[in-house]
Amino acid sequence: MSIIGTRRGYWRRGARGRGYGREREYRSNRRWGGERSWGARRRGSTGGVEMLARAGLVARGVVYVVVGIIAVMMALGIGRHAPDRRGALEAIAAQPLGYVLLWLLVIAFAGLAIWRLVQAATPGVHVSAGQRLFRLGVGIAYAIVFFSTLWFVRDGRTPPSSDTTPRDVSAEVLSWNGGYVLLVVAGIVIAAAGVVSALRGFRAEFVDDLRMGWMPAATQDAVVALGRFGYVARGAIVAGIGIALIDAAVTYDPDAAKGLDGVLAEFAHTWLGPWLLLAVALGLIAFGILSFFEAKWRRTYGGLPV
Repeated sequence: MSIIGTRRGYWRRGARGRGYGREREYRSNRRWGGERSWGARRRGSTGGVEMLARAGLVARGVVYVVVGIIAVMMALGIGRHAPDRRGALEAIAAQPLGYVLLWLLVIAFAGLAIWRLVQAATPGVHVSAGQRLFRLGVGIAYAIVFFSTLWFVRDGRTPPSSDTTPRDVSAEVLSWNGGYVLLVVAGIVIAAAGVVSALRGFRAEFVDDLRMGWMPAATQDAVVALGRFGYVARGAIVAGIGIALIDAAVTYDPDAAKGLDGVLAEFAHTWLGPWLLLAVALGLIAFGILSFFEAKWRRTYGGLPV
């Protein structure tokens, strides 16, 4: 039996891992001020939100896998779609029954938005103001994704390229007095968030949000491997977006700002060539597959996934 350390404690692999996971989750709820009976009372009123949240995690996984596949094709020189959410939607729409899947994604993205917004609004002694603000921001972001996907499916309105928004925002901010300072600060914050995401993956801290003890040993190994690879790849992309924003501010060139599409293209132009892009693309696929595991094994608190 092996033991892997995490930020809050340890989870075990082996024959007794399943029972240990249940015991650890109960202890964690007590430590953060929750009680199992309180969670049971809350579960009835939040069951619908939990179902939407788990469906949303599946939708997130689908998009990451499709974007990763597009990026792999881009690295191999055979890509036809942009390696971002717009390209993923277009690729899905081109498949048989693609629009059926897109409507399911619309519903699932709405579930992600509702889940995060409910999290932000739900009182709890274990939730800090910073966590509430983060969840509110993520909920708003998923709401934007929901509406843009809905408009694409219903009206055929293609979402803008992932590079368009950062360039437009950079151009607007640079037109303000001292706007370059705000842009530099924003770039530093985004780049730091990417580093934190990569470290979260490298340290396997994401297992704190999962019922690791309830999984078979082989599933535990797969989740840790996928999470480390996926979080590091996603962190590298986020850090790249932040660095591009700093470059746009320093050079007073809003065209230097980049989104997912532009950052992935930059990876292909490094000294490593397409190999770095290929590695990051496979990491995005890994993160998408991890999302499927999260949909099943994400821990709950008070009837809501954490």
